[in-house]
Amino acid sequence: MSRVPVLLLLVLACIPDVRLKNPGTAVPEQLLDGWVVATPEEVGIAPESLGLAYDAVTSEDRYLNALSLLVVRQGKLVFETYVRSPEDRDRLHPIQSATKCFTSLAAGVAMEHGLPADPDSTIYRFFQDKFDTVAAKRGIKLRHLLTMRSGLEFSNDRFALEIFTGRDIDELAYILGKPLYARPGEEFWYRDCDPHLVSCLIQHATGRTTEDLMREQVFTPLGITDLYWEKTRGGYTHGPTSLHLRPRDMARVGQLVLQRGEWEGEQLIDAAWIDSSTTPKVQLPPEEYPASRGYGYYWWLLPELEGFTMAGHGGQFIFVVPDKDLVVAMTSYPYAGGEAGTNVEEFAELVGPVVRGCD
Repeated sequence: MSRVPVLLLLVLACIPDVRLKNPGTAVPEQLLDGWVVATPEEVGIAPESLGLAYDAVTSEDRYLNALSLLVVRQGKLVFETYVRSPEDRDRLHPIQSATKCFTSLAAGVAMEHGLPADPDSTIYRFFQDKFDTVAAKRGIKLRHLLTMRSGLEFSNDRFALEIFTGRDIDELAYILGKPLYARPGEEFWYRDCDPHLVSCLIQHATGRTTEDLMREQVFTPLGITDLYWEKTRGGYTHGPTSLHLRPRDMARVGQLVLQRGEWEGEQLIDAAWIDSSTTPKVQLPPEEYPASRGYGYYWWLLPELEGFTMAGHGGQFIFVVPDKDLVVAMTSYPYAGGEAGTNVEEFAELVGPVVRGCD
């Protein structure tokens, strides 16, 4: 996606009396796409709580780059608004780092197809010829990759540039050739190299790309056929970002996770894997992460809202609250940060009234 819409957004924000948003209805349209539409009263959500969310996401002063917000309760779509254009409902949207949680889900699926079921398995057995002579790297475990603790020194400001350049490199050897800044498992550092190694591991263990595995085992059974997931020059599904989905399909995946991997009587993803993935594995310092005090297998945990969320740059979220039987999906212009983007803390403020409005 071009950066032009975001630049235009920021320019217009400086011009008085120019509306950035063109909000429409929040009432979902009944389509032949598998979703059942219901009113808030029918599923026990206070309409005024949804009204607060609508007012916030359509405000000219907050959530500047927001595109859509959807709310599902008891498996029914009860709220759906497109802040700029109703056509966004049917467009594929880049979900940015929310992709990481799809890679986490894929790891659970892959455990039925050749990937070791023990997260404490080392990855050295699959990539022996890709490791250099630094013995400590052979201790990198699947668990370390899933919790951003491989210890490999490869920052995000370099990852995309170095992996997606035109150079013909062996990306696995290139990533594993990076120096260690810490011993595997010791320190949390959020970045893209770890989830990409998970995607590479899935392909080596199962013989299928992460995208192909998810299409076969998850997306197709859910009825999701229109999607795009970018690959690297080496032919690996890009594990940390680059998945594109429609908003309603994002909500559908959230519902699958809410149902602990079960869909229409079929267990698409092991329930125990989803439970494990969405429970704290790393405690985060509150001064750095005020809304999310814990991190699972790429899931951000929101204890004050009793839920957990995928999160992507700019404001891409799939939020699940099991005890409330609630799913919320949000999309935004993906390349906006700072005041224009929506971070986890701001998203928590947006959906807080919806969570509290569930009886």
